[in-house]
Amino acid sequence: MFLSYSLYIKIQNISSEEDKSNREIASAIIQIEVMNGCGVDGVAAKFTSYLREKNFDVVQIGNYISNNIDETIIIDRIGNRANAEKLADVLGVNKKNIIQQLNKDYLLDATLVIGKDYNKLEPLK
Repeated sequence: MFLSYSLYIKIQNISSEEDKSNREIASAIIQIEVMNGCGVDGVAAKFTSYLREKNFDVVQIGNYISNNIDETIIIDRIGNRANAEKLADVLGVNKKNIIQQLNKDYLLDATLVIGKDYNKLEPLK
């Protein structure tokens, strides 16, 4: 009885570790949307070009609900923070600006909302 319980616990721990490690690995293809939250014309297009050069799949580009975002944010849409962190690293966005808003209706990994700090980020350095 003890042996079977130990085996059960070990198998359970292994599968939970595998689940955790799978969530922490960035996808090979990261699908994102780029939203202009600063109100400056053409910024989202510049970021889109830069990100496509870095092999990100930009599936949508547009304006955010506000044009008054001070700091650029990255919204994790699927619960894989590693994808959002990879995007942050490529752009030079502080990882404290990654938030999570899970939404199964979105068919993408993350949303980039470009803030008024856009000129301090990699695409425009």
